[in-house]
Amino acid sequence: MKILLLCHDLTTRLRLESAWTAQGVRMLKKDGGEAPDCIVVDLGRREALAEISGLRAAHPELPIIACAASFEESAVEAAKLAGATDFAARGFVDRRVARLLKLPG
Repeated sequence: MKILLLCHDLTTRLRLESAWTAQGVRMLKKDGGEAPDCIVVDLGRREALAEISGLRAAHPELPIIACAASFEESAVEAAKLAGATDFAARGFVDRRVARLLKLPG
């Protein structure tokens, strides 16, 4: 299972080993390597909506979960317009990923 996390504090909190880069989206190219099974993008990132839009254009089939510290309807709507499949508060991202990927509970 491969999950691309564009969410610095989440990778830190979960103690995941990761190669952090501001240009993490460039890791995914149509013609390069394996695509992840799911992408999580933190709406607190400066370019979050552009990243979601670019990822959706390059990978129309992948689930993209937008996350934020709290629910703000305007932010959720903007993320969905950009191409996000779903939204989760940071504390519930793991459950949302499990549901989208149909992982056993």
